[in-house]
Amino acid sequence: MIHDAVPAIVAHRGFSARYRENSPDAWRGAVDAGADLVEVDIRMTRDGTLVCCHDADLARLADREDAISEIDANELASITASGAPAAPTLDLLFATLPPAQAILFDLKDERPEVLDRLVGAVEAAARGVVIFGLHRTASVRHLRTCTTAPILGLLIEGETADAFFAAGGDILRLWEGDASCDAIRALAAGGRAVWITTGHRGTPRRVGDFDVDGLRRMAAAGATGFLVNDPEAARAALRATVPESDA
Repeated sequence: MIHDAVPAIVAHRGFSARYRENSPDAWRGAVDAGADLVEVDIRMTRDGTLVCCHDADLARLADREDAISEIDANELASITASGAPAAPTLDLLFATLPPAQAILFDLKDERPEVLDRLVGAVEAAARGVVIFGLHRTASVRHLRTCTTAPILGLLIEGETADAFFAAGGDILRLWEGDASCDAIRALAAGGRAVWITTGHRGTPRRVGDFDVDGLRRMAAAGATGFLVNDPEAARAALRATVPESDA
């Protein structure tokens, strides 16, 4: 459920400040923390299984050079990190999260066959609110041929906000380092929904970590969502800025 009183809190790779990213514990922790959405990175194995993993390979998580796209699901299932599958399947994600829990998918592999497979899996699982995070305008156009679900623009260099929205995108993600109050206000004034990924790129913090004052400042400027590693602390920080009668 998305709360109306404060911006949406998106658990970046689950409750990754407390648990291993993209793991069942991180997903359950995000739900327990009251995150509005759980963000999950999606890739596809060589034999067509959708799995949850940020990196293209397993070097950082499991000290292995195996590329997700070059390994079969059965072999991948035997590789663990911190006591859990290094790249859990999409099926495990759906089995772990309550059906009504909103999910943000960050598509790390945007080949049309991956997009089609994910849309089909979401429909078959009868999930509630699902948002697709895409990096390329061409992917937005493709996805719009098979779903009306909201699309978040995680735009890479060379892609523009105008082209993203013209193609059917719904929400623009800004990195915190690019999210000046003026930039947020300008987008909000044009009726555009703006979410912020806190940390990294222009900040001294890792991706998803936040500064309380900065979080509140961006919310006041009109940001309507935040991707954070600690959804519990972010919720508390933002609720402190909402009048008690409205909380």
